[in-house]
Amino acid sequence: RRSKHGNSACMQEPNIKSGCGGLRDFQNLFWMAFFKYRTRTLRELQEREFVTEAERKQLEAAYDFLLRVRTELHYNTNRPQDVLGKNLQPAVASNLGYSERSPSQRIEKFMRDLYVHMRNVFLITRTLEQRMALVPNAPGRLSRLRQLLPGGRGRKLPEPVDGFLFVDGEIRAASNRIFSDSPRRLMRVFLHAQQRQLTLHPDLAQLIRSQLSLVDREFLNDEHVRETFLTILERRGEVAHILRTMHEVNFLGKYFPEFGKLTCLVQHEFYHQYAADEHTLVCLEQLDKIWEAKEPPFNAYTPIFLGLERPGLLYLALLLHDVGKAAKHEQGKHAEVGAALAMRAAKRLQLEANAADTVQFLVENHLLLASTSQRRDLDDVTVIRNFARQAGTPERLNLLALLTFADSQGTSDKLWSGFKDALLWQLHSRAMTLLTGGTEFRRASENARQELRDEVRGLAPKRISDEELDAHFAQLPARYFEIHMPGEIHDDLELTHRFMHRLVLEGQRTLAPVAAWIDDPDRGYNLVKICTWDRAGLFGKIAGTLSAAGLNILGAQIFTRADGIALDTFFVNDCRTGNLATREQREKFTGLLESVLTGDEMDLRSLIALQTSARSSYSAYLGERISTQIHFDNDASDDRTLIEIETEDRLGLLFVISQTFAELSLDISAARIVTERGAALDSFYVRELGGGKINSPARLLAVEKKLRTAIGQLEAAA
Repeated sequence: RRSKHGNSACMQEPNIKSGCGGLRDFQNLFWMAFFKYRTRTLRELQEREFVTEAERKQLEAAYDFLLRVRTELHYNTNRPQDVLGKNLQPAVASNLGYSERSPSQRIEKFMRDLYVHMRNVFLITRTLEQRMALVPNAPGRLSRLRQLLPGGRGRKLPEPVDGFLFVDGEIRAASNRIFSDSPRRLMRVFLHAQQRQLTLHPDLAQLIRSQLSLVDREFLNDEHVRETFLTILERRGEVAHILRTMHEVNFLGKYFPEFGKLTCLVQHEFYHQYAADEHTLVCLEQLDKIWEAKEPPFNAYTPIFLGLERPGLLYLALLLHDVGKAAKHEQGKHAEVGAALAMRAAKRLQLEANAADTVQFLVENHLLLASTSQRRDLDDVTVIRNFARQAGTPERLNLLALLTFADSQGTSDKLWSGFKDALLWQLHSRAMTLLTGGTEFRRASENARQELRDEVRGLAPKRISDEELDAHFAQLPARYFEIHMPGEIHDDLELTHRFMHRLVLEGQRTLAPVAAWIDDPDRGYNLVKICTWDRAGLFGKIAGTLSAAGLNILGAQIFTRADGIALDTFFVNDCRTGNLATREQREKFTGLLESVLTGDEMDLRSLIALQTSARSSYSAYLGERISTQIHFDNDASDDRTLIEIETEDRLGLLFVISQTFAELSLDISAARIVTERGAALDSFYVRELGGGKINSPARLLAVEKKLRTAIGQLEAAA
């Protein structure tokens, strides 16, 4: 049941009844206690020392709060409703008395209270389950540790180690004074648990919670405590469980106040599945999974994880990567704020300068690899060089790759895809080549180009003449050969040959395209390659035709030869299922595209409207939409302007944007298309038809205005 509903008490859209820490957990506790001990109330459980007075009050407050939330859900929906969706949260918060003027602050305060109550129910009931399983069916609570052990009084106790007893897979305290006698044991107990793969006995966990006042300034600056914690972080594959245990007894937030402020913190980004602290812990679990992974995509990252000299720095950076969200910061600036907080924590741990700089770098740039790979033109050498310059060293590049993958996996179990994984590895490979002094990006030299030509000649059949091959190499830009392998160049050459053969020998209509499909099931998409004469608005027409055929565009590579032949590659899948394109979709696209490009009257907007798209996975607050944001960057490329557009995804959006560029006389040379839970995050590299960037401020303003108008009209039509 818990796994079905996210296995966490801090879900962005929690199930109040059946989720972790929900009403059913509370009620299950009463049933277990009644059948085993005939207790009927929390006060009776307190009298039998199963719960403390503080725990009883926390459970009572949580039960009352959850009942009121569920009642409001039923009133608002007029039916049994247990999932507190984002669209219902504002109304429920207001009706429960949360009166902050800002809707986001009102929701944040309400949801944080809800998370605290559900977390208390989850942790306390789980502890009670353990306690009741340990205690035999007899009146009263057995007070002596010897009587808690299987075998009763006749069983010999093990010898204490550092004040602890290791019994039946658990750690128990030999005395209630172990922490007051030596506060350093508050950290060492977790190292013992990690080294011996033990869990904390419920009484020991409660003892730790009651002794947290010992985590004072002296404790935080204690070098022995510090060394124990850093040792815990160095044990690859065994860190996440221990840090989660620390958090569940409220120790982790005391030792790292920067992380403690994330506890039950609402994340407003639409793509997040968990509260901030739970997200971080899940990220750490994803990193642990890489250690001995046998299945993709995790096993692809195992070699670089094994090669890390100091994995503890990566674990520390991942623990702190979102701490900036709990501090005041401008929108989109939490990484910079978090980097300063991470450096403060690193200095408190007395890390050497290089290690502290590495942790700060990873926190500040934890979004860099994902944003660059998914929103930049990876075929542009300038993009690769700028990214490699930011990464700095091969070691930091590997750390970024691991952190990015773990962070993405921990954000939501539905956002990562084979396509995004391929983009990450593509950027990693090309940047690593630069950082290690490789020659991949110098293939444009005459010698390298000649070697590449000879390889393609060996692959190409005799029907493709040397003149045709030489023309292909002479009429494409250097960037094309820098990023294509010989086999890919051969495929494009074959496609161009087919196009010219139809044009010259078969007398086909001159504007008719030639298309080729390549299936890539391992990455979850198809490649469709189109060869035709270049013309104004070509990208938009192809994009519109793909949408009309029910296909989702994941990315695109666009090249035009000097003789006017366009070679465009689109990465696509079925927009409804996310699977590969069906045969019917391929045939529909091919037929429509030929009609559109040869001048037949085709109303693409109407054809797109006929497609019934799957319901967007973005769920907005009541009255809230994803606002359209447009950003221009003239530094990302030497000769093109990068235009980044973030808006709510809609059927035909890419068609409308590309058509707008055509109307503005802007040529699209490359595009990165990303969709996250119903939000479109698209990047376009454009140039003026006469060549060059968009430099005039007035021109930039006009482009933005026309784009906003076109997107707004599409939204109104929807």
